[in-house]
Order: sequence, then structure tokens, then C-alpha cells
Amino acid sequence: MRISFLFAFLLAGAGVSGGLAQTEVFPSRVGVGPLQRDLTLQETVALALKNNLDIEIERTGRDLAAQALFGARGFLDPRFRWTPTIDSRNQPTENALLGQGGKLSNRLLLQNFFLRQRLPWQGVEAHLDFTNRRTSTNNPFAALNPFLTSELTVGISAPLLRNRLIDRERAELKVRQKNLDLSQIDFELRVIDIALRVEQAYWDLAAARDAVEVRADAVKVAREQLERNRRQIDAGVLPPVELAASEAELQRRLDSWYASVNLVTETENALKTLLAPERGDPLWADEIVPIEHRSVSGPPEIFELRESADLAIRQRPELRAIEVRQQINQVEKQQAANLVKPQVNLVAAYINSGLAGTLQAGENPFAGSQRLSGERLNELSRLAGLPPIPAVSFGQVPGQLVGGYGQTLSNLFSGNFQSVQVGLEFDLPFRNREARSNLAQTNLAEKRLKLQRAQVEQLIEAQVRNAYQAIQTARQRMAAAAASARAAKEKLDSEIRLFQSGESTNFLVLTRQNEFADSRQREVAATLEFNKAVARLDQALGNTLKRHNLTLQ
Repeated sequence: MRISFLFAFLLAGAGVSGGLAQTEVFPSRVGVGPLQRDLTLQETVALALKNNLDIEIERTGRDLAAQALFGARGFLDPRFRWTPTIDSRNQPTENALLGQGGKLSNRLLLQNFFLRQRLPWQGVEAHLDFTNRRTSTNNPFAALNPFLTSELTVGISAPLLRNRLIDRERAELKVRQKNLDLSQIDFELRVIDIALRVEQAYWDLAAARDAVEVRADAVKVAREQLERNRRQIDAGVLPPVELAASEAELQRRLDSWYASVNLVTETENALKTLLAPERGDPLWADEIVPIEHRSVSGPPEIFELRESADLAIRQRPELRAIEVRQQINQVEKQQAANLVKPQVNLVAAYINSGLAGTLQAGENPFAGSQRLSGERLNELSRLAGLPPIPAVSFGQVPGQLVGGYGQTLSNLFSGNFQSVQVGLEFDLPFRNREARSNLAQTNLAEKRLKLQRAQVEQLIEAQVRNAYQAIQTARQRMAAAAASARAAKEKLDSEIRLFQSGESTNFLVLTRQNEFADSRQREVAATLEFNKAVARLDQALGNTLKRHNLTLQ
């Protein structure tokens, strides 16, 4: 930090002799304190990338894309469902054998568990189902009441045509992966844009401060000429009318100097907007001093235009962004072609079943209704000397089916009750115009992206050419302005000597002063254009990050 150059200039100006100089009011800069902050170009760019709000906003966009990619993988997450259910059913029946009083009552308690898992290969989906049911009924023919059933099913569904290589979820995952790449490129473009804007604002401020010095020197020599005129008027060598001409010229130069000071404040505020993270940052109260005045890494005088353009085509992030968009379109094209295909799925399942329950007390209605008839018939058969007729029976419930839930699970895993299912599912949409339209749109998008790439390549070619031309022109302008400034200074010094010896006029001295100031101002403008042209060339070649040693994180 050091004292502001404007404060120093004020102190110097206060010491100038002469009535007009004593009444001058020098401009103050709003919001700028007496301390300076010296910054190199590299420090300025680094500070901007650390604090700039545009970069922080773009970084959140990249983070959003990463979270979207994380969410797109959700289709591979297992899905679990549990359905505990109590079901009480009272149904009318016209068959007296099913329920007494024409009503069949069933009480069901269900505990079902379902697990679904998408696999990352070939669109296969696996499922595991474990269903349990306890049933109580008033059906007199039920041998077990209540009884429990369990079923364990392991199955898969595998697409054979549509959705085998790609489907909506996998396409979305690929697209979001590419969108993350695209957001990274957008972040890079934003960083490059900010770095370019900061560099140009840095050179604008440097040039504006140089312009203030040129205007200040013009004011200084105008005061000196005014003092010389006073001395010569007092000596009777110069007519008094020349004093008014010198005073008018001084005021005109003061006006230009005031305007140049205002321009410094405006350009400095523009740079602070890029550097400060918020409006309350202490940077706003400091005077920024660019300590570099000319780019030290300009391109060589001799270069190969074709090689430079080819380098730009390889390095520019805009072309990489188009490549990513082409890849996204290719995924969408693949998905659209997939939807044109018919849906054919292979489904297979392996099922284990278990059953157990409590034997229902009493006889079933058939056995009860025939018992008295059977006893009478057997009595008559005995009197007739015939053997008895065996009792009517539907057979006994196997012992392995009698028991509680534990017996049900034992039967489930005993391997005695197995089932296998294998089949195909067909879904054949007629015409399928939506899918065909989507496929046609992706083909058109592919053509459009190719045309856009060719367009961007031409734009890059023009940018490289224009940047080299601007640098070459700026070099020539700097050389011409420097030569002009040297010649103008020699003419001014000669004119002052002639004026002091009475061989020249006040008008010619002021004219030579203006010519010298104009030459210096053109040198400042040419240097500014050279610095900006170098920055634009780096941007055109895709070298901005490399030149500033920037690494994206």
C-alpha cells in the first residue's frame, strides 16, 4: 500500500505559484481512500477467480449437474415393499355346501414382502417375492382351519429386443453423465470469459491511469507556459492578449484532465466488480494500481497462421462442447431407435410353496350325512352275513401339512413343492409414429450439430486471424506513436527555446504542447489495444487458462 497518486498530485499542485493555480479545485474520487493496492495481472486474475460471483454461480451449476447424475443412478437402487393386510370377507353363496346360511366367511391375514432390483446388464430386472397368508373360513369342507400358506418366488424379466441395449433410464444416465461433462466445459468457458474480462479491465485501468498522467503533464506544461507569458508580459516583451489564450488553453486541459480522472474511477469500479465477492469488501475502499503496463508474453513477429488456427480448433472448449452435445444426441438417437423395436421379454420364475394348518374338528357334511345310513346298512349286512361296507372318506390330511407357521416354512424349503415358469411377453405397437418421429428428430439434430460445428470453426478461424492482425497493427501503432512522441517532444523543446528568444509565438508553443500530448495519448491507446489483442489471441487459441497457470477444480 502507498499514498494515492491523486493525493500526491494534489500536494504538488498546491505548491504551484500563480494566482490561477492557487484557485484550482482538483477533483476527488468518490469512495476511494488514500491507500493503494498494487496488483500484477496474474494476481488480479487469481483474485477474480477466487471471489467472482459469476464463477461461483457457474460452479453451483456444475454441482447441480453432478447431483443430477447421482440421482440418475437411482434406477439401480433396490426397491422393497411390505404389504401387511387384514382381509375379512363375507360373501353370499347359493351353494349350501360352501357356507351355512348362504354366507361364506373368510378371514385372511397377509404379510407379503417384495424386492425388485434392476441389474446394470442387458436391461434385466430381478425380483424376490415372499408371500404369507393365514386363512380362517366357515367352509365345512376345509380340512385345515385355520391354515397358513407361504410362497417364495425368484424371477427375472429380460428384454430381448426393445430395452435390451438401452432404455429410458440408462439413456438418462448417459445423458446426465454427458451433461456433467458439458457443465464442466461451461464452467471452463465462464472462467475463460472472466479471465479475459479481468485482463481487459486491468489494461483499461492501466491505460486510464496513463492517460491521467498524460493529461496531468499537459496541465503542468500549460501552467509553465502561463508563467512564462506573465513574466514576458511584465517585461513588456509579450502583448497582454496572450495571457488570455494561455489561460483558456489551461482550462481546456483541466477539463480533459477532470474527465480522465472520472474515467479512472469508472474503469476501476468495473474491475472491482469482477474482483470483489460482495459490496462490503474492503477492496472497494482501496485504489487499485496496475503495476504492469504492457503484456510481456505477446506472440512473435513471425508466426504460422495455419498452425495457429489448427491449434485453436484442437483446444477451444466451444468445439468440445459441441462434441459432447453430439454424443448426447447419439444417445438419444440410440434410444429413439430402440423404441421403434417391438417389446419382447423373456420371463422366468422359480417358486417354492409351503402349507400347514390345524385339523378342523368334526366331520364334513358328506361324511356326517352318510354316517347313519352306513351304520344301518352295515347292520343289515351283518344280519345277512355280508361284510360291512367301509366308511366313506376323502382321505386323511398328510401329517407334514399339520402344524403352525414353522411347519409351513419347513414345507416351503423342503423341496417337495416346486414350480417353474418360463414364458415370453409380446408388446407390438402398430405404426409407432411417436418413436419414428423421435428418431427422425435426432437425425435432424445430428445434421444441425455438424453445421454448427462448421460454423464455430469458421468463427474461430476469423478470431485467430483478427487477433493476429490486431496485434500486428497495435505494434505498428505503438512504434509510430512512440516516434511521433519523440519528434513532438523535440519540436516542443525547440519551440520553447524560440519563444524564449522571441522568435516564436505563444500559439505555436501551445500547439506543440498539444501535439506532444496527443502523441503520448495515441501511444497509450496503441499499448492498450496491443494488450487487449494479446488477451483476445490467447482466448482465440484456447490458451487463456494455460497462460495464467489456471487449473479448474
